[in-house]
Amino acid sequence: MNPIAQQPLALLAEADALVGIDLSDALQQAGYRVLGPFATTPEALAAVERTPPTVAVVDVVLRDGVCTALESTLRRRGIPFVVHAGVLPAAAEAHGFQGVPWLGKPAQPQEVVALLDELSGPASPVVAKAAAPILLTPAVEARRNPLVRKLEGFGALSEADRAVLTQISANPRLIGPRMDLIREGDRPEGVFLVLDGMACRHKVRETGARQILAYLLPGDLCDLDVALLDTMDHTITTVSACRVVQIPPETIAALIQHHPQVARALRKAALVDNATLREWLVNVGSRSAVERLAHLFCELLVRLRAVDRTEGDSFELPVTQAELGDTTGLSNVHVNRSLQELRRQGLIELKGRRLTILNLPRLRAVAEFRSNYLHLGNRTAA
Repeated sequence: MNPIAQQPLALLAEADALVGIDLSDALQQAGYRVLGPFATTPEALAAVERTPPTVAVVDVVLRDGVCTALESTLRRRGIPFVVHAGVLPAAAEAHGFQGVPWLGKPAQPQEVVALLDELSGPASPVVAKAAAPILLTPAVEARRNPLVRKLEGFGALSEADRAVLTQISANPRLIGPRMDLIREGDRPEGVFLVLDGMACRHKVRETGARQILAYLLPGDLCDLDVALLDTMDHTITTVSACRVVQIPPETIAALIQHHPQVARALRKAALVDNATLREWLVNVGSRSAVERLAHLFCELLVRLRAVDRTEGDSFELPVTQAELGDTTGLSNVHVNRSLQELRRQGLIELKGRRLTILNLPRLRAVAEFRSNYLHLGNRTAA
């Protein structure tokens, strides 16, 4: 077979010519064949009819208006697509585009490619439109589930416990980076579970200043008892591209009622969330700039190691310096200087989105880091 024909074919519908060129170049470098870029809906529809693509990247508003006809055609043909748009998902123009991976403009071309790679792979899940019956996953697969791995750190689980946790984790949505899962003031309609990527809790002042209150990692449930609230008192936003499941409150209630070991582990996880918030308060209130970052890095290593998301003492850190500042209460200048100091001391290496801790015992000493508040025992000791 012709190797070129085996490459996935990506349709690109993009109103901005320069953005279209950049995305086209990035897709070709990543091994895709590209249809387009097309600036209008008729052009894109004609291309789909001639040569059906494997995946697509779609701007909501093309030069001839909202491309609802293209969206409908892609759905009808079962062609997965990513939205890359300058409008927000809640905007009126975006009404018909819900339930697909969404990147706000301007996204990095690599982020678009990463989402397409997820969609074009053989096992890529698309957003489930109905709660179809789910077959139980074999035990070995259940243990790879980050929620299972996290809760097993708090107590023994039965095979039935693992199976039901795997069931409620099925059919995740793929959400682009820096997209709000739920906003302060919204009415909560379920519990978000992060399966891959990183999200954060945060509050924003009227001045625009932001404080990040927690990082949500694979296996983390965002506010277990949130259904008890009438409105959210904080916002949850993705930091990187994430796989996320929204679990209905009644499912959580049934899980707690019928699986006591899971209920106990969930209660302990909630206590650890509170303990972590207390530790962050100490971090912002009484540690130096270098100590704050050192402590955060040690914590993330331990938490990611617990769900098998590290390579030695290295892990993905998709956080900008501005976000580190919002986390630690530091200015961008102080963050930059503190990172340079940690590098100068030979404690860390930060390349792109990956942090490597070069001298973990020394970094722990600088931060006065003790992982006891995470209550993971010796299983992930850092």
